[in-house]
Amino acid sequence: MAGGVSVAAIYHELISQGASTIEALGIMANMINESSFNTQAVGDQGTSFGLVQQHGNYSYLVTGNPQADMVRQIQTLKSLGGFHAASGGTAQEAAGNFAANYERCVGCQPGGAQYNQRVANANTVLGYYKSGKWPASGGGPSGSPSGGNPPPGQADLTSFGGFPPPSLLAGPQGIIQYLGEEIGKLFASPFTGAAGVSGGLEGVWKAITAIRLDLEAILTDIEWLFQPSHWVRASCFILGTGLLIPGLVKLGHAGQGDMSLAIGILLVTLAAILYFVAFHNLPPTIKDLRSLLGYFSDVIRGEAPKMVAT
Repeated sequence: MAGGVSVAAIYHELISQGASTIEALGIMANMINESSFNTQAVGDQGTSFGLVQQHGNYSYLVTGNPQADMVRQIQTLKSLGGFHAASGGTAQEAAGNFAANYERCVGCQPGGAQYNQRVANANTVLGYYKSGKWPASGGGPSGSPSGGNPPPGQADLTSFGGFPPPSLLAGPQGIIQYLGEEIGKLFASPFTGAAGVSGGLEGVWKAITAIRLDLEAILTDIEWLFQPSHWVRASCFILGTGLLIPGLVKLGHAGQGDMSLAIGILLVTLAAILYFVAFHNLPPTIKDLRSLLGYFSDVIRGEAPKMVAT
């Protein structure tokens, strides 16, 4: 594993802290060049630290605890506007925008060698995402790109890309597995705490900084509740649960000569669709059932708007 954490863990941490899929892939395309996904990377003669080589007085981001350092590094990235810097309609656009607007290295502006490399890296990361086969490590030394040629082509991602997931087609057990995985992501704590051993004024400053990052994470979670699209997602989760339980009960009574099997399959299928909506970002314009149905209609016609980070 790179820097003590897997590449997949880095992706899931970005998502759990609020990055959209496109933003996460664009940022990770830059991480290949910056650190090869090594949370413990230190460069620029000891002045740049971690996954995106945060430059400046950020030595506290690399402590020898890869898991905690990854969380704190992504929190710092988020607090400094890194997610917004990776805006774009595709992973490639996000990679280029992050290079130009956040990394700002030599050659990171459009047309530069670093810019072009990071845009190309987006194809590699996109391949990991689409196949679900994440490498155990980024490969190569810190500050150099991973080996191998990126797969050709580009793909626009939307919040409903890849539907349905394979687990939803595996019957009731697959649905329960999918639900458990998604709930596990929601409860993966982004908090790092200020606990630790450090001395002097530097230790106090590090503790205050850690507390600030935790408070920002809490405020972000509170803000989540005030977006109407998130209430739509919560409603879909509640309704899906209300359909899943009786659906499973009906499936348990299948074979008794009645309609239990057909009804059970119908209820479980509807629950699966509602769960999928509940665990994916929706455009902020969706505020009720009518706008949700309108969005589905646009998705079917291929006219859905680009995903907006929430």
